[in-house]
Amino acid sequence: MQFMAITVVFFTVVNAVKLIPFAILGQLSLSNLATSLVLMPFAPVGVWLGVRLNNVINDVIFRRVTLACLFLLGVRLLYEGLK
Repeated sequence: MQFMAITVVFFTVVNAVKLIPFAILGQLSLSNLATSLVLMPFAPVGVWLGVRLNNVINDVIFRRVTLACLFLLGVRLLYEGLK
């Protein structure tokens, strides 16, 4: 539970900090904000699913799967960035 809370806070801060460069680069447009608005109703579903999985799945397995997914995503992003 503590791991998930720290992860949520970390990504919230990282995403908030990214708003400044996106605004400077001109990537914050009405179409991007409209897309966010359309996807916003799905956020509670994701939160509910995360809480449910956190309560159902063993903490050790949940943490390992989460870290493995984050690692794979990081490797993919590095690969795409260096390509």
